[in-house]
Amino acid sequence: MALVEKHERTSTKNQLSNIAFNSLLLIPLFVSLLFFYLPLIFVLRDAIIAPSGVITLEFLINALTSPLNQYFIQFTMNQAIISAIITVIIGLPGAYIFSRYQFVGDTSLKTILIIPFVLPPVVVVLGFVLLLGPNGILNSLMMTIFSLENPPIHIYKTFQGIILVHAFYNVPIVLRLVSSAWSKANVDMEEVATSLGSRNFHFFRYVTFPQISSAILASGILSFLYCFTSFAIVLSLGGIQFKTLEVQIYSLFHYRYDFHQASSLALFQLIITSVLIIAYLYISEPAFKREKSTAFIRAIRSFPMRVVLIGGILLLFLFIHVNYVLILLIGVIGIVFWKYGRITPLTVGEVRNRSKISLKSLLRHNKILFSGIILYLTFILIFLLSPIVLIFISAFYDRIAGKWSFEGFFNLLGFNFTANGFIWLPESIPALGANTSAAGLIFNSLFFALVTMILSAFFGVLSIYAIRRSEYMSRHTVLAMIVSWSLILPLVTSSITIGLGMLRAFGFIRISPQDAWIPIILAHLIASYPFVSRTVSTAYNKIDFNQIEIGKTLGASRWYIFRKIEFPVISSGILAGATFALAISFGEFGATFFIARSEFTTMTIGIYKFLNIRQLQNSSIMASILILVCIIAFLLVQKLGKDEFQF
Repeated sequence: MALVEKHERTSTKNQLSNIAFNSLLLIPLFVSLLFFYLPLIFVLRDAIIAPSGVITLEFLINALTSPLNQYFIQFTMNQAIISAIITVIIGLPGAYIFSRYQFVGDTSLKTILIIPFVLPPVVVVLGFVLLLGPNGILNSLMMTIFSLENPPIHIYKTFQGIILVHAFYNVPIVLRLVSSAWSKANVDMEEVATSLGSRNFHFFRYVTFPQISSAILASGILSFLYCFTSFAIVLSLGGIQFKTLEVQIYSLFHYRYDFHQASSLALFQLIITSVLIIAYLYISEPAFKREKSTAFIRAIRSFPMRVVLIGGILLLFLFIHVNYVLILLIGVIGIVFWKYGRITPLTVGEVRNRSKISLKSLLRHNKILFSGIILYLTFILIFLLSPIVLIFISAFYDRIAGKWSFEGFFNLLGFNFTANGFIWLPESIPALGANTSAAGLIFNSLFFALVTMILSAFFGVLSIYAIRRSEYMSRHTVLAMIVSWSLILPLVTSSITIGLGMLRAFGFIRISPQDAWIPIILAHLIASYPFVSRTVSTAYNKIDFNQIEIGKTLGASRWYIFRKIEFPVISSGILAGATFALAISFGEFGATFFIARSEFTTMTIGIYKFLNIRQLQNSSIMASILILVCIIAFLLVQKLGKDEFQF
């Protein structure tokens, strides 16, 4: 009798535990609805609903047909296409080298070359200003050597400067994605082709390219997306004549108070990015196997569907007035991928480890190719690392006195040296805003980042658990798919659109000025927790679900199963995702710049403001702190969750 009562108490306790655990799974849904989809609804409302409450397309049509907006849309498309193409061209040789050859430190070098991608864009801009700006080191050297009066290289208010910085920022994407696919190409197929006499271009065209085309296309789409939604880089370098949609949306809202036109452009941008991110996820996501989607893939690979896809893209570019040469180039690229490419990635079963060629042996057999590889690695190292190195030099090296000095660093942070030691007395800096100090910006960034990291880890785990382990979701697969795709939508929504929606939503709610930090944290959360969800989702694939079924059979509660079986497996993914969320929050610029009052600004905004008034040393000091934080976070992500981390 006592055993029966004990069993009933245990069963009741487990039922209550399961009810409480299931209730937790609703939290991410409410967070997404209230803090992401509600602001988007306000953007949609401003775009298609008149003040009288009538649905209208007038605002959208006026925004898209405005000559000024069309000019900025055209510029956004042109620079994004050119930047993406140049990025792929620069990155492909590196992807080939890292996938085919081995040398001392190759893994470490590849990791180092990816670091620029995780840096905040405004830090990248600062690095190039120090390298190629009017008083940059390269211009100074050329003016001294050739006795020039004016700097020969210009990046401010030039199309070339924007393209150069975008290429710098996105080359690591190509290096990571394409080198990974190239190293996993089917070795058996290559050996058979080689034995049959396939060589050089024929080998690449019929054997290699079909196997890496998905990765090339995915990296090109991702590069285009980052350039298409560029804000900080164009805001800093573009001037009045060069604006992306992001910058124009910001200008329309903050300077002209035209909410309807700003929201219409944001909606147009969101539609384009949503289509592209779906294409990217389909091309790059390993879960989409050919054998599981044969009907859909046959439809995509069919002649009519490919004509519709390529033709639709070209017609869109014609409507937007994209440069005709670029339209022709995109058409040629589309035909090449159509005829020789492969839509889906290789399945895991086709992968076999290959033997890489040593650079030492290459030197003995092909000195020309060896020299080319060394020249490329030297170029890519200088191209990707010199702006970062110059930031540290500018922060701690006094060019006028010609010596290293840490005095500027301590003074900016508020440390003053006296005869009795030093005291900490942060001073307000007018350039940063009323009653705002550099130490205050660092504190704000640290506070926002820590809160974002904790909330992102919590919501990211709950959201994936709700999709992967909820019994209700398992019975309603369509709903599970909708929820899963809803987690991806924040990834395709630009920070400016999120900031616009937050301001409109919280303006409607009338949040007090003292609580103006809340929308900033929510914007950081929306930007970061999808990355945690992706790393946790990947980690969940390692779980042995037979152990979970055994636990259920033995009467264990869902909380006990999660704590003892699931959490130890996914903990590396949680730590990796949380660390990545910390770095994202530290480097977030667009939404914070859109939302923040002066007392709640962050380090990235401080760097931008110092850069605007040409206080390069102060910008460099704050940027060097951010670089160290981002590098440490990236290395921790690589260490804790190398398999889970992905773009």
